[in-house]
Amino acid sequence: MLLDNYQPLLQSLPVLQQSFTTKRSTWETAEKSIVWLGELNDKLFQQRATLELSRQDIFSHSGSTSELIVKTIYWGYPNGMRGNHFVNILKNIEVLTDTLDSMKSKSSLDESEYESLVKSFDSVPGLGMSTFSKVLYFMKIRFNGNPSLILDLRLIDVFRSNVFADFNELKSIRYDNTRKHYLNYIRIMNELANRLGTSGECIEQFLFIFGNNLKAN
Repeated sequence: MLLDNYQPLLQSLPVLQQSFTTKRSTWETAEKSIVWLGELNDKLFQQRATLELSRQDIFSHSGSTSELIVKTIYWGYPNGMRGNHFVNILKNIEVLTDTLDSMKSKSSLDESEYESLVKSFDSVPGLGMSTFSKVLYFMKIRFNGNPSLILDLRLIDVFRSNVFADFNELKSIRYDNTRKHYLNYIRIMNELANRLGTSGECIEQFLFIFGNNLKAN
């Protein structure tokens, strides 16, 4: 199967409007461990029980990097993260913000800068590639000229199943080696996007929704 068969859909997906709704009660336990989170949630939820966030809402963020990270997690994990991942990430928020703030001003990063970033992020418990890539994506960080994209388990399953011939180079990817494959992943996605007249994020959303739910004739 080839992505070319779905080109019209790939060009029209409402990717920036993709939204998720989270409950404040989901994050109350974390508020007890992270002093500043309660104040931030007061600002975000504004006395409402729920908060809806779209991709566009996060891209339009103009506050601190730590707030963007929290919004990214609320969007990506509306029902909460596993175990203590969220609290562990917030306990190490300065490591993340210092690293990201030092890099976001650059138009594009190279392989050595990516390795430096990975080394810094690996020191944060609970920060897997799914969260790692979401943060890079919403920070609009580029590597070798390619925009960062989200890479999570749903996409990894698609690549490993080898449904689409377009991703043959990624069939050996596993969750435990995603950091190694990430730059190759965003290169392939953006090359495909250029060929199909769409964006890498539209392909990512398409694979997330339909990737392993299409039956070849």
